[in-house]
Amino acid sequence: MNQDTKEPLLSWNFILAILINLAITTSFFILVTGMAVYAASEFGAGETAAGFAASAFVIGALCARFFAGKYVNTLGRKRILVICLGLFTLAGIGYLGVDSYEWLLVLRVIHGIALGFGQTALTAAVFDIIPRTRRGEGSGYYLLANSLPPALGPLLAIELSGRFGFDGVFIAVTIISAISFLAACLIETPEVKRRGTTLGQKLRLRPSDIIEPRAFSIAVVAMLMGITFASVMTFLNGYAQSLGMTGGASLYFVVYSATMLITRLFMGKVQDRFGDNAVILPALTTFTVSMSLLAWSPNQGVMIAAGVLAGFGFGSLLPAIQAIIASKLRTHRISIGISTFFIMMDIGFGFAPLFLGPLVENWGYHVMYAGCVGVVLLTILMYWLVHGKYSVRQGVARRRAQHWVNDATGVMPLVPPTDKDDDGDDAAPSAKTPSA
Repeated sequence: MNQDTKEPLLSWNFILAILINLAITTSFFILVTGMAVYAASEFGAGETAAGFAASAFVIGALCARFFAGKYVNTLGRKRILVICLGLFTLAGIGYLGVDSYEWLLVLRVIHGIALGFGQTALTAAVFDIIPRTRRGEGSGYYLLANSLPPALGPLLAIELSGRFGFDGVFIAVTIISAISFLAACLIETPEVKRRGTTLGQKLRLRPSDIIEPRAFSIAVVAMLMGITFASVMTFLNGYAQSLGMTGGASLYFVVYSATMLITRLFMGKVQDRFGDNAVILPALTTFTVSMSLLAWSPNQGVMIAAGVLAGFGFGSLLPAIQAIIASKLRTHRISIGISTFFIMMDIGFGFAPLFLGPLVENWGYHVMYAGCVGVVLLTILMYWLVHGKYSVRQGVARRRAQHWVNDATGVMPLVPPTDKDDDGDDAAPSAKTPSA
């Protein structure tokens, strides 16, 4: 397609999807910030139990993702989205009536399950709403909604709990969740209609319905990045305190969020026009430098510079990888591919502290962050082996890396793309059947 003749991107349904994503992500960060304190103060939970009250949500979401990839298509994306965001809203109300630690855990798991199913249905639908040739750009805009909540959520949690107590926090979460539910009722989602499929085939759950084989390798790249950035989310405050640079840690996250927000406005366009490598390789290289500066950290200025580079590096990677996964798959497999991405990311973030904690205890923060630099270098190598050696643009079949030339319409491969991808499957465009 002529690069100057672009398919429209900012449709009403796409804007509603961004709003839903912003609302549910903000709700998550509000609760995850205050939940451990709530469990400890309200139910006398110890430090470990209080921490588990916060992480039980993630456990519920992870369990849901094993089934969501298959069944959001079988049961309908719109139906799943409305039901799960309705449950997500009711869970917000449920916190007001919880009277024991055990029931709090049950509610946290249910809340996470609702998010896991709903987020998978939403993201799978988004990549069918976005034009195939603009998936990099569209993914960046969609994930702009994930840039603000890491800063906005904790701020709201602290302010609301300080002024109105935890009931004020739960009421705010309910209101924000209700907005996502209303938007889910209004959005029209492309649905997957597969003819000739029996009821048994629709209900059967095979390993390939949990983990999409063609998305797994690139999702492992995302998992390795998740392990690395989990070191920042989990240990940066303690690291900064040990260096006497607590203010540097706070500013790190501020500049990280701001840089990520700006980066996602334009890196998707770069991916669409020049290919996946034009985004992924510079992002991984920049993130390597960021983690190296963090391992060094002689002063606050260096720590803040590491935050800027992390915002560009890590902030560019997640939307780019999701766009890659969506473009590798036919429409009925996108939800499973996206679910595979979330599963691997959750594993990376969830289990990283178990491996990184002993490094900190035995050798200190500097060694731990130096080890993370090694993980990023390994990630660069793995990315090249599983995807980077192919020259890929959004909406164009994958092939071995080739020379590229410029013509009047933009960057084009010397050999015209075929309708077959590198695995021999038809690279058919996604079929869209909007739901009412």
